Amino acid sequence: MNMARQHRYPLWFAGLVFVAIGVLSLSSCGDARRESRRSMMGAVDAGDVYLRSVADTLNDLPANIDLELQPAQPILTASTSADGKEVLAVCIENPNNPDGTYNYLLATTGNANFYSIDVQPGDIIRYYVNVDEESAERGIEQRTALELRVRRLDSRNPENALIIEGGLTAPAEVPQRVEIWRYSDKRMDAIRSALNRYVTLRLPPIGWEPAPDVGALQQIVERANQWLRNEPDDPAWKREPMLVEATAALPQPQTDPQKRAAGILENLLSSEGLRDGNFLDWEGRLLAEAVWLRDIAQWARGSAASDLDVAAALFDWTVRNIQLDAPDDPMARNIHHPWQAIMYGHGSAAHRAWVFIELCRQQNIDAVLVQPAPKAGAAGAAPLLVGVLVEDRLHLFDPTLGLPLPGEETAIGKLAELSQNDALLRQFDLEGGPAYPLSADQLKQVDVFVVASHLQLARRAQLLEKALEGEDFVELAVDPAPLAEKVSKLPQVKSTRLWVQPFQAILDQHTLPNTDEDPQRQLAAAEFAPLAERPLLWKARVLHFQGNKGARADERNDPLAEEREGHEDAVRLYRSHEVRPSNAELAELELNTRTVRAAGKAAAGYWLGLLSYDRGNYEVALQWLGDRTLEETRASRWADGARYNLARTYEAMGNLEEAVRLLRSDPEDAPQRQGNLLRARRLEAEAAEKADETEGSSEPPAG
Repeated sequence: MNMARQHRYPLWFAGLVFVAIGVLSLSSCGDARRESRRSMMGAVDAGDVYLRSVADTLNDLPANIDLELQPAQPILTASTSADGKEVLAVCIENPNNPDGTYNYLLATTGNANFYSIDVQPGDIIRYYVNVDEESAERGIEQRTALELRVRRLDSRNPENALIIEGGLTAPAEVPQRVEIWRYSDKRMDAIRSALNRYVTLRLPPIGWEPAPDVGALQQIVERANQWLRNEPDDPAWKREPMLVEATAALPQPQTDPQKRAAGILENLLSSEGLRDGNFLDWEGRLLAEAVWLRDIAQWARGSAASDLDVAAALFDWTVRNIQLDAPDDPMARNIHHPWQAIMYGHGSAAHRAWVFIELCRQQNIDAVLVQPAPKAGAAGAAPLLVGVLVEDRLHLFDPTLGLPLPGEETAIGKLAELSQNDALLRQFDLEGGPAYPLSADQLKQVDVFVVASHLQLARRAQLLEKALEGEDFVELAVDPAPLAEKVSKLPQVKSTRLWVQPFQAILDQHTLPNTDEDPQRQLAAAEFAPLAERPLLWKARVLHFQGNKGARADERNDPLAEEREGHEDAVRLYRSHEVRPSNAELAELELNTRTVRAAGKAAAGYWLGLLSYDRGNYEVALQWLGDRTLEETRASRWADGARYNLARTYEAMGNLEEAVRLLRSDPEDAPQRQGNLLRARRLEAEAAEKADETEGSSEPPAG
């Protein structure tokens, strides 16, 4: 990993934050003015500026969440200019009415089209100029976006000139980049309109979620693509050969929507799309996903030192934080990417496996999916496992049980020993209950799947990952070949392929139904609504993922630098009145609003319990998981997860009897029931062993 940068660069916020300007200010604000008429000028490498913007915004996502307004929408950028290039402008006196005020913004490149794209009074101008005069005099560039407001278009040149509110304290005579963005104060209408558009029209099919950080993600994508344009082409770059077999395994499209979706996926996975494609708007969420997983992995590993111990800690976090959905749960069909599983806090066994593998990847630990051979005469596939490769051995975890498979001498069994010793697997049979649906014979010849999304296989992700340094670094790309080669050498591995689920997920999103019999998009919108309409809840989740990071690397010598206390801030927001209104207040709301707010309140209480556990505040965790979640309503969406995590809390506190009682109290149809019963059996054995030790130590001495 590269060393951290030595300078802290400005963070460009999207939609929410107005940049504090030192030597320049708006005249309408009444701030003190400098009399200097010095022009603001200077040049800086454009590619480096764009990269810094991407890195800074990605590395501080909680600060880029819009809590009040609909996220700013780009009206004029390089993408929407008349010629597809950046708009450069000067800010000078109005030549038609010179009065010593520098409020006349003139696009010298002639490609602004202010009138044609309907720039309006009140729109925000982001003007990238040198705002630190003292630094500029020393030859140091300190650029950030000066945010100004449009007063009106110039009637004599409406396409390329406009008047700004107030003005600058000095002319900007060297053309600098300018963008126009627009805010709206109709947040709820915009959110509900976006949700309704997705439900009724499936538009857009991916990236439809009106999240409070969507403006920041749009800016990340815009900057990343501008940076990408400065990168040299690589005609020799080749797409991953394993994609041929993976795409051939996808089902053949039958209906027109399926055929259209297949065409979109084909373009995404084509050599040209993977080699030369720009970041798509919805891929901004996948970049954020990688950062969330990186941060979670960093703090969830705890004090673990060895790779296997780290993997065990990350698996444990995954099981505790992603409540297992039943295979036929319709809500599981609305999760298509790891970010949704961790944001919503639930998912299928496959979703758990995917998240676990990505967490391991962020810790530079190799992990793959392991599909055992089907059992002769048995219906359905064998349990899907995750194999963590440590010292050329695959150690196996079962995401359905929420447990690692047992080893001969260790808590986590290896594929080689499990394939030869069926007695190890028989430890997972339950007395009077179902046998564990896996035998040693089924592990003698397994299929292994390397997990990689389309973006992780794209050259653009490889380039961006390589460019990020220090604490900005995040794993964005995957090279499947070396991992496949290592795993294929194991004698129990029959085949090594790419997992098709990341590609199938794209097809599913383009064809997700919404009928009376199968209202999938309606369910998806309902699941997301609390996070959209309660932006503080979204911010709490992102802070929860970020954890406590301490001061930024480039600020650690600054005595005034503040630590990033993500978990403390998340607790505060989860408990805020806006996120958790009183039941009396909820009762006064109309039904739809009450349903959304109540769902957000319940989720916040459950997540408070999970975070309290991770912080070691077990008494607090008991309150939120027990009194505030499980006891409040046994039919809660979070009942299964609350019951399991309440048991884990009692276990951590040493109250094994209560932990066993809770684990055994699962209803018959609870998805993780077998794993919980196995854990209860193990805790009972531990409790009995401790009782024997206590009894032995209390016996009076002989004679």
